Amino acid sequence: MRILLLSMPDVASSFDRVMRIPNLAIVSLAANVRDAEVSTLDLVLHSRNVGQAVEDALRKIEPDLVGLSAMTFQYPTARKVAKLVRKTLPRAKIVLGGYHATLAYLEIAGDPDAAGIDFIIRGEGETPLNMLIAALGKGGDFAAIPGLSHRSQEGFVHNPSGGLNSLDEVDIPDRSSRLSGGFHYFGKPFDVVETSRGCPRNCRFCCIRGMYGGSYREYPIERVVEDIRRAGEAGARGIFFSDDNINLRPERFRELCRAIVDRRLADMEFISQADVAGFLELPDLPSEMRRAGFSGVFLGIESVNRDTWRFLRKSNSWESTRKVVDALHAKGIAVAGGLIVGNPDDDADSVRASFRAPISLGLDHAIMWCLTPYPGTEVREDLMAEGLVANPDRYDRYNGFICNVSTRKLTNRQIVRLIAAEGLKLYLHPSFIKQASIWRHSLPNMLTFCRTTLEYATKAPRNRLFESRHRM
Repeated sequence: MRILLLSMPDVASSFDRVMRIPNLAIVSLAANVRDAEVSTLDLVLHSRNVGQAVEDALRKIEPDLVGLSAMTFQYPTARKVAKLVRKTLPRAKIVLGGYHATLAYLEIAGDPDAAGIDFIIRGEGETPLNMLIAALGKGGDFAAIPGLSHRSQEGFVHNPSGGLNSLDEVDIPDRSSRLSGGFHYFGKPFDVVETSRGCPRNCRFCCIRGMYGGSYREYPIERVVEDIRRAGEAGARGIFFSDDNINLRPERFRELCRAIVDRRLADMEFISQADVAGFLELPDLPSEMRRAGFSGVFLGIESVNRDTWRFLRKSNSWESTRKVVDALHAKGIAVAGGLIVGNPDDDADSVRASFRAPISLGLDHAIMWCLTPYPGTEVREDLMAEGLVANPDRYDRYNGFICNVSTRKLTNRQIVRLIAAEGLKLYLHPSFIKQASIWRHSLPNMLTFCRTTLEYATKAPRNRLFESRHRM
């Protein structure tokens, strides 16, 4: 059996200008599929002509099964790709997986525009995909496949959910399955590695609990460094760690840093997301990270308001966040911070305070999100119940930057205007431009910063901030 796995091309234009980062899920699936030939295609590399890239891959591979991986804001594109697959290769079966499939499978099952999708895999895909392949090879008895939704004459049948994988048994991603290459971060060849899956924290806005429950599982350290080594052999000079919470156990993260040094991999560049609390528990982490080759960290700061912290279920404080930023800077590690505006109790002053926070914290870069009511999250339920979701179903606008909510004190339009005005004050602030070392490596990167700021000025007031630029 031949299988083609596709990840969607949708990405915020601000990221698209500086990076093309691969989808890790599809190459992980490729490595763990048995008894089938698997090819993978990241459509982010073909954003100028997605349809042609899909058609070319279908004709080259002639797959029996096509898998689509999509997050919520990529789902409308996944529907279009499914229709194209059905038109180009009618005999192929189509399966949808990923976060949106897991969290919104009931909605997808009733979506007439998703009529081309034959199967939905909910949760981790390694086990159910193998069982689906086996079932298709034997004539199609799908009843025993955990986490699978499948069509019948009466509509979709949703099998009971399955358990989570033991990460000791998950093989290293098969990067040789890729049909296209050219992934990069600021021009440097980059790849993605995960060292763990899941997070036990209960942040109200997060999709992760819907995917993994409250679990947290770790790969063996030796497996992680071997994955890094293989990515380097495949051409990567840097690694983005995609963990949901890489320093949840600070001692393990320190062990990983030391293993990177011991295996002589510290000449690569490493970037990760991280949690403020993990650095407070183990103050020497920045030193260990620097020795291992870490150049940057993205901190989920989320808010500067105590009431908002309680609503989002974050435990940061201003003082602890500032302490961590200073500690990372002291070791030469750049810090980008994410903050969320549009929270239910936000007023104009609290939004302005959030946009001023990156300057006060001395961040190298800031990503200012608008609270987004992703399907399957507590925050969506809360906001829907209060009538605070301004756009409940245009998922292509759920990129994190476009405002889809109102607050108890601000209309959607008022939030949009504040984001537009305060964002320009932030990104054009002299001290922020000076601190934003991530942009100052070269003249092309500085020009990219200027283009992105110009887009902010023109599109933020129209609530079209950083729309994906791909074309079908």
